[in-house]
Order: sequence, then structure tokens, then C-alpha cells
Amino acid sequence: MKKPILILMLSYFLVGCGGGSTEKIETTNANEANKETSAPVDLCRCLTEPGNTEWSAENKEACRDAISKELGVENWEKVNFSQNPELSKKFDELAERCTGTKEVKTGIEEIDNNSPLVKEIGTSAGYVWESINEDAQIYTTLAFDGLAFRTAVYSMNGQTNSENFTKVIELSGKWKAISETSAEGIMNQNDVRVSWDFSDDYSSLTNNKGVVFKRVKGR
Repeated sequence: MKKPILILMLSYFLVGCGGGSTEKIETTNANEANKETSAPVDLCRCLTEPGNTEWSAENKEACRDAISKELGVENWEKVNFSQNPELSKKFDELAERCTGTKEVKTGIEEIDNNSPLVKEIGTSAGYVWESINEDAQIYTTLAFDGLAFRTAVYSMNGQTNSENFTKVIELSGKWKAISETSAEGIMNQNDVRVSWDFSDDYSSLTNNKGVVFKRVKGR
């Protein structure tokens, strides 16, 4: 009677161990699958992968969330970069880190078309422009804020300190890039068209009136 009982006990023990091992394997496999599912998406690939590939389609939402998290916004696709120079700058830095270039498309046409020029002329990069005509005693400033521009003309009053200048007029408007070294705009106040040609190193520009401006760091 002892042998059958022993066999039954061994059989129960072996079946029990086998069941536990199977459960453990299944649990492990499930955990591995979860790890694969929750693995962080390749942020740089999100920026460089063509939008019509299978990978892009499968990771569209993950990429959106990853880029948004990197920029510190809820949904980067809804950001108006032309009105957010700091976020535009952060996006450019991210693109440059991933690709070695700032030429990454946002999908927003007005930003993509103007992006190369903004980095060299805009206040978001810390630049303003000035022109000094000592003979005429005229001092003029020019600033590109996103896709808007502002210009102000001052009378120098025989002074050299800008704090002693008198503002004569201030104008503003919208601008767009024509090429990597030229742009044009239109003034809001009188619909007058203006244009600017930049030097190859972006250290100076000449407007359509022949006035030369020098690029300086914003104060």
C-alpha cells in the first residue's frame, strides 16, 4: 500500500512543479511583452523618419508624446511656433542634436519656409539690428520677432547715448523669407512693402532704401 501512495505523492509534486514553471514562463513572457510595449520610442527617429512608413504609422502617437514631453508642452503639433520663439528655439536645438542640422520640417509651412533665416536674424536668437547716420543725426533700429518685424527711427539730437535720443516714428508688420539671405515684408500702418538683403555671414543687411544695418546682440 505504501508504494502506490508514494507514486501518487510524487505525481502530485511533479505536476505541481510543472504547473508553477509554466505559469512563471507565461508571466515572464507577459512582462517582457509589456516592457517592449512600454519601451521609450526613439525620439530622433521620430524627427527623421518619413511620415509614410509603417514605423511612423505605428508610432505616431508615441512620437507626438515624446516630442511634446521633450519640449515641455501638452501637444507640440498644436504649438504656434511663430508666436513662441523660445519653443521654436528648443525645437531647433532638438533637431540639431538629432540630425546635426536645423533643417527639420515642422509641417507648419510658414515656419518651415522662414526657419533658416530666423536663426540668424531674430530676437529669439538674441539679435537686433541698428543703423547710425551721424550726418543726418538719425538712429534706426530693426527687430525680427518670429514672423513679425518692428522698426523705430530716432533723432540723435547731437547725442551719442541712445537714452538721449527722441523717437520719431515706430512701424511694424509681417515678413517672410525669399531665400536664405533675403526677406520681404509689408508694414501694418500703411501697407508699404519693404525688403532686406543679408550678407553671407548675416552680420549686416541692406534694406530696399539702401540703408545698411549692422547685427548686434540685444541689450
